[in-house]
Amino acid sequence: SGSSPAVPPGAAALAPLGGCVVAVAATALVAGRRTARQPCPLQRRRTMVSAGPTVVEAPTQTAAAGAAADEAAAWARFAAWLTARGGDVSAVTFGRPNGMRGLVATRNIKEGESIIEVPLGAAVEVADDASQRDPSLAALTLLRLYREESSENAPYFDLIPGMGSAEMATMPDFFSEEELAILQHPCAEKAQRRQQLCRDRATEHGLKVEDVTWALCTVAQRSFTVLSPIDGVLRLLLPGIDMLNHDADSLHNFKVRWNLHGVFEGTFKVVAGSSVKKGEEVRICYGGSPHRPDGCDGDCKGDVAWTNDQYLQRYGFVDTSIGSTMVDGKFLNSDRGAPVREALAQTSPEEDEVLLKDSSLSVGARTAVSFRLHLKRALAAQKLAQKHLDQTGDGDLGELKEAKPHILPEGVKEQLRRAGVAYNGGAEASSEGRGGGTDGLRDLLLSSQQ
Repeated sequence: SGSSPAVPPGAAALAPLGGCVVAVAATALVAGRRTARQPCPLQRRRTMVSAGPTVVEAPTQTAAAGAAADEAAAWARFAAWLTARGGDVSAVTFGRPNGMRGLVATRNIKEGESIIEVPLGAAVEVADDASQRDPSLAALTLLRLYREESSENAPYFDLIPGMGSAEMATMPDFFSEEELAILQHPCAEKAQRRQQLCRDRATEHGLKVEDVTWALCTVAQRSFTVLSPIDGVLRLLLPGIDMLNHDADSLHNFKVRWNLHGVFEGTFKVVAGSSVKKGEEVRICYGGSPHRPDGCDGDCKGDVAWTNDQYLQRYGFVDTSIGSTMVDGKFLNSDRGAPVREALAQTSPEEDEVLLKDSSLSVGARTAVSFRLHLKRALAAQKLAQKHLDQTGDGDLGELKEAKPHILPEGVKEQLRRAGVAYNGGAEASSEGRGGGTDGLRDLLLSSQQ
């Protein structure tokens, strides 16, 4: 929901839907042609289900092994489908590292190597320049493509969480009114507007509200805004790239090349910004680096860091990395953050911690409490860090110059420790990607004493 920032003329753009557009150089390829799309029969009939996200019990060992085999087979079909269209995912494979859907390296990957390549001919267009302002139009397009019984995109659609998936339960669009109120944040109002939009479109087109909501969330989580030199602004699903989970400190880069000679074509890549060992998960940053000199300050434009209300709204998770935490803190301590501070003050961190111990909490309620607790911790950590910097004369925390992962002045690190924040040096500073939120705070362990 909301328009994307303007893109500099003559540049190509690649960014998650609704977020900051990352401008990269548009380079013409000397060779390369669009691969014709070939129909691929569905492995199973695609049906529309009326229920929202369903929380299921943990599978037995036998069931888990069977599910893993099914996922491996689905990945093999997808890889063959993408390869036939000129793509390349040979460096990664589907897996569940740390229990989450994601992609892991099948071999050692050197810095500068391509991790994934997706040609324009394999992309799924859900919106063009004329329909960018209304996110529900892209959702309706996805629904039409998804429910086709003879879809050329079936191998791709078989890999993404379907309707009724429990992996959608952390998206605020599926929250009840009570769960939205628990957020204690203005983003709840945005979620309410999207919910109303889904109800309106469902009524207009004779669809189930849950189906439209699923499609809207899927587009939000998985689509990219791309500036084509021929077609203008497009909203695309990039199969394979959209399966990478998030890490705010990832150094891997998006790149796009356009072939303007002969048949028009484009290639979207994720290029390794650091080496990756075989078996390691590959992650990308959905927003911008939280370590940029300009920071965010709640006014993100271009490739700059996101605050956690943005991550929650678009992907359904809370990013607890140290960099994103300080971005949250910087905004919350600003004048623009005053309404959020006032809303958060309705409950204390101690009350939130007690609530999270209640096993009867719904997924939505647990996600909401975890979100607001994280913001309170970020607020406290930022105040203490700023106080320490002011006392020592080390300068403004927002003036960090190193755009590298986990680069913080030693004084700030020490002050964060004093505030009760565990600085892990990045080992666990990552958040589950696309539609799978977290219940806890991996690398922020604030003591109960504020």
